[in-house]
Amino acid sequence: MFGFLLLAAMFLFANENLRFADSCYAVRAEGANGDKADIKNVHLMKDAYRKAMEDSSILEKATEGYVKSYYFAFRFTRFDKNKRKIHLDSLKNISEAAYLKFPKNKEISHIYASSLSMWGAEKNPLAAVKEGVAARVRDIAKSTNDYQILGRAHQLLPYIPIVLSWPKKDSADYYLNLALKNDPRDLYTYFFLAELRFDQKRYADALNIIDRGLARGIRTSYFLEDKRGRWQLKELQKKINAKLDKK
Repeated sequence: MFGFLLLAAMFLFANENLRFADSCYAVRAEGANGDKADIKNVHLMKDAYRKAMEDSSILEKATEGYVKSYYFAFRFTRFDKNKRKIHLDSLKNISEAAYLKFPKNKEISHIYASSLSMWGAEKNPLAAVKEGVAARVRDIAKSTNDYQILGRAHQLLPYIPIVLSWPKKDSADYYLNLALKNDPRDLYTYFFLAELRFDQKRYADALNIIDRGLARGIRTSYFLEDKRGRWQLKELQKKINAKLDKK
């Protein structure tokens, strides 16, 4: 009887950690300075998710939250630029471990493929090819039909003609348009596609995509994400206009 009560108490405590962590994640933009999150809130949700992970009955949900909070921390907290690669290595390793445990979890898969793609893009082409980054990103993203990641990987990861058949720069266009069609609310897809058009020197098309993205506004549940997305769209808009003014 005592053992049952102890297990019940542990279960309730773990679930309380998960509920608290989820509530922290829901208000992750609270106390932000510009587009930088309040580091206290970030630590609270990361710690709560880590504690919740101690209960095997909610391990997948808690692990998903932990990976999401770590990804959020990487993108929206301040850190020394010289330590970016160290932070990115940690994010890749944490999300990889979570993916290996829960390969069918779409949120974890998205973050792992995203972090792996960023990690690969920051490596030199030979290192990225040697470690098979492109193939891993492709396989993960295809398993969950993550078109944004597929498009971004084709756009950013090293392309070496003859040696590699994947990624293909032409495929970035196809997958990013598919991602935009599937979820027209995600401002980052507008940014990625507009950036691709800029690289293709299709400036009028890029400006049109930027205008469409900015017209979407900011979602309350993705306040910092969309705020950063709008900033990136506006910065690209200024870059394109400056280039056009020189002509």
